[in-house]
Amino acid sequence: MQNQIEKLYHSTLTACIAARCARNRLRMLLDVEDLLAYLQEAFNHYAGSLDNPFDFAQASYRNSPIPPDFGGNILKLAVNIMKIWENLTDARLIFYEISCMVASCIMLDSVRQKGKGLYSLSN
Repeated sequence: MQNQIEKLYHSTLTACIAARCARNRLRMLLDVEDLLAYLQEAFNHYAGSLDNPFDFAQASYRNSPIPPDFGGNILKLAVNIMKIWENLTDARLIFYEISCMVASCIMLDSVRQKGKGLYSLSN
């Protein structure tokens, strides 16, 4: 019986480690607060329907909605980058690093919206 328990324990531990590595690789690790929110969403979902699969993406949007304005989106991007760069909390450097990407998004949006006017590139 002890051998079976140890085999089960090691199999479970190995599977948990593999799942954690996969979630880490996909940047899907959850902290306690996120896990609680997903568990609540899943409970609410399955309390209403057992036939439909639980949609993690939709739950994610409900728990962390996309800000409705441009400034909110830039701030959310900066906060997410700050979380990835755990040891870097220098806001000036973070905004410097995302500035080219944000400018590119502005230019792309301007072209898509057929924006009028002049623009210039400066160093």
